[in-house]
Amino acid sequence: MANVRDFEYIAEIARYGSISKAAEALYLSQPTLTKFLQRVEREAGQPLFHRVGKRFVLTPAGEVYVARAKSILQLEHQLEQELADLAAMRSGSIRLGTTAGRSSYIARQVAPLFRQEFPGVRLLLHISHTERLMKMMQNNELDMALANCDQDFPALSADPIGEDEMVLVVPANSPLVDKARRKEGFRFPVIGVEHWREEPFVLSASISHSYSLAMDYFRELGITPNVVMEMQDLRAVMDAVEMGVGVSMFVSVPYRSGRALRYLSLGRRDAPKQTVSVITRQGTYYNEAQRRLMALLKENYHLPED
Repeated sequence: MANVRDFEYIAEIARYGSISKAAEALYLSQPTLTKFLQRVEREAGQPLFHRVGKRFVLTPAGEVYVARAKSILQLEHQLEQELADLAAMRSGSIRLGTTAGRSSYIARQVAPLFRQEFPGVRLLLHISHTERLMKMMQNNELDMALANCDQDFPALSADPIGEDEMVLVVPANSPLVDKARRKEGFRFPVIGVEHWREEPFVLSASISHSYSLAMDYFRELGITPNVVMEMQDLRAVMDAVEMGVGVSMFVSVPYRSGRALRYLSLGRRDAPKQTVSVITRQGTYYNEAQRRLMALLKENYHLPED
């Protein structure tokens, strides 16, 4: 008879497609995990994986097994959470995922408030790009995520908490700040393209959604930007802009008070926008502390000019 750990081990082999990598993640020896898999396949009466070179690829039976394994592991996690909630949820941990640009918002604005109410609950903050966060949510590796989610993902729900827009980001002492003008219907002062098209740019890495949106916008305007630096971490992009390396363009995110930055609107009512949401799993029980964290994420999400 299989136990919960059996399901976890098989799910990890499927996740990594490798006995050695799964064994490393599970802190087991490779021979131990190999013997375990052989036992489970004997009990199942059929192989769960095809051996393709060094890769382990799920058989049809393996796909069924792993799908049920993930459901059982989620139920186990839900049971643990419910029992913890009955004990007033004064200990334990919450796995929260977000993108790099919003990590400072959580660390500086949300985490202190949450800790005041739940000092014994540990926040485990995972920072990655949106696609990876959604996969982690689907694999039950996160309890919730704060991210832009512009498509439907099976078994996930998105609760919108705000709308971000593509903006020009400049140092607070930039002459562009004085050239920008307030206009009705725009959140930030508006700057015309003629004022910034020759500026040096610091952009997010090419794998980021903000980079794609910015480059699409440049192409639409017929501009070839003078890109002097690209960085994977949006926080580093902000640092570079703050130090005068160049200006940037990305989807607006909250940033800490005291940063010597300014957001400027592009002057288009149809400028690219994204809805930021708290992402949860459908049908999952969320305890008192988790529900309060969701509320704090929503209540405190404000951009500098809001």
